[in-house]
Formats: sequence, C-alpha cells, structure tokens
Amino acid sequence: MGAQNGSHGNVLLYAFERICEMGARWTGMPEEPQPNALLVEDDSTDRMEVKIQLEVMGFTVFDISSAQEAREIFPIRDYSLVLIHLGHAPLEALELCRQIRAQSTVPILALTQRGEVLDEELALGAGADDYVTKPIEQRILTSRVTQQIKRGESQRAPRKTLLTWENLSLDLAEHLFRIGGKEILLTNSEYRFLQLLMENPQRVFPKEQVLIAVASLRQSANGSVESYAQQLRAKIKRNGGPDVIDVVRSVGFRLASQELSDVSESLPA
Repeated sequence: MGAQNGSHGNVLLYAFERICEMGARWTGMPEEPQPNALLVEDDSTDRMEVKIQLEVMGFTVFDISSAQEAREIFPIRDYSLVLIHLGHAPLEALELCRQIRAQSTVPILALTQRGEVLDEELALGAGADDYVTKPIEQRILTSRVTQQIKRGESQRAPRKTLLTWENLSLDLAEHLFRIGGKEILLTNSEYRFLQLLMENPQRVFPKEQVLIAVASLRQSANGSVESYAQQLRAKIKRNGGPDVIDVVRSVGFRLASQELSDVSESLPA
C-alpha cells in the first residue's frame, strides 16, 4: 500500500510539473531550450521511473535499453547528461562508458545496484563522473545531476538555439518552426525529425537511427519513417519551403543538398 501511495505521489508530482510548464508557456515568456539527457537502462520499470524524474527536472529524455542503441544515438545530438545502467550486460556498460568518455566530456552518471558486478569503483574507473545507487531517491538524483550539469556547463560551448537552412528556421528555445519568417505548425514527430536533420546537415541517417532518435515514431502504430518524411516534405513545400529531405538509396535520410543530388533521390510529393 505504501509503495502504491509513493507511486501515485510521483505521478501527481509529475502532472503538477507539466501543468506549471504549460502555464509558463501560456504567459508568452521565452523559454530556454530543454537540455537533452541520454538514459541507457535495461530494466523497463527503472527506466520509466528515472525518465520521469529527469523530465521533472526539465530534461528532454532519450531512453534506450542497450549499449548498441546508445552507440547509434549518442553522436546524433548534443547531450548535457548521460546515465548508464545495464544490469544484464555490465561489461557492455563499462565499455560504453569508456567509449563515450573517449569522444566527449559530457557528464556521465552510473546507476549502480548493490550486489551487481558493475560497482561504483569500476564505473568511475571507466570514465563515469559520479554514481547513484538504486533504489534512486529523487533528492539524491537531483543533487548529483545538478552538480554534474554545473561542471559540464563550465566545459561546454554554448548550445546553438536557432537552426537555419535556406528559408527555414527552427527555434529550439521557443520550439517554433518558420518558413520565410512565417510560423508553421509541426507535429512533435515532424519537429524532432527536422531537428535531427538540421543539426546534422551533412549526415545520412539510416532508418533505424531515425527511429531511435525520434522516439514517438517507434510508438506510432500506423506511421513509418518514409511516410513521415514524405508528409513533412509535402507540408514544407505547400508553405513555400524547399525540397528539404533527400533519401539516399539503400542508406537513409538527410537534409537535401544540391551539391549531393547526384547520389540521392527526392521523396515523392
């Protein structure tokens, strides 16, 4: 009964935070872009609980369950925090920690559990900056995250908040998309898809990476990457924008580029 009450309390707190967030938007006050957090956790229950706690703290959370997914999604965007726990594959967790540390100074928090092979000493030795022991308390997680974010901000360049491509602009601070200065409404999936491409204008993304990066596409029962790309391209063209998405044969998707059109084909309108 006590556990259920605690769970209900977390849900109510989460709902309250979201209402407050919506209220801030209704005031018309500009918002800072939400920092991204990458959560690698193979326990589905713990993953959801930690994700909710991070969202309450103001993060946009990309949650996955394997080291392989982490290797694919980590280079795609800028992260302010990485949290890792792979209870069923501790050696993979250590190797993932080493790989991320070798290519980035992003703060890494190891989530550890008493009795597991991967303990705090091993995690710190592999490149983690700190650790949180399960069961995770909100106040402890908040404290550790705050410490690491402050440390990370002192080492990182300012995050770009306005992405532009020809007459398109994506304002990450206000979550707005414009064509020639005119605001165009996008679904969350369309926005994330376009953000992914505009943040990496020279990169080709395989379908699998798009599905990982745009989590809402994985949850769609009737959508596919191809159909979302086609819908987004058509919407942008209807509103005076360019052919924004190229599909590279047998490879994936990228932001359209006239210089590279000889190896790509446009999606049908």
